[in-house]
Amino acid sequence: MKIRLCYRVEKEAGWGEDEHGNPTEVYSCVKFDYKTYNIPKNQYKELVEAGRRITASQFKIDENLITPITLNEYLDNMEEE
Repeated sequence: MKIRLCYRVEKEAGWGEDEHGNPTEVYSCVKFDYKTYNIPKNQYKELVEAGRRITASQFKIDENLITPITLNEYLDNMEEE
């Protein structure tokens, strides 16, 4: 089973710019394979937080500027581009 963990990185992270060069939020999605279809809710929350920490560490962004979002919110914002 493929799992997508989606995040919004706030504009204060300095990771994205709009067409005028102004800071803007960025949307990120981490995908990985998971061995089972049934993930307990508490384990899913742990995965979301782990993905947040990994994203922050990998891109040297303050973890507090990364907000978990739903897949629908991610897809809605990706369609705008």
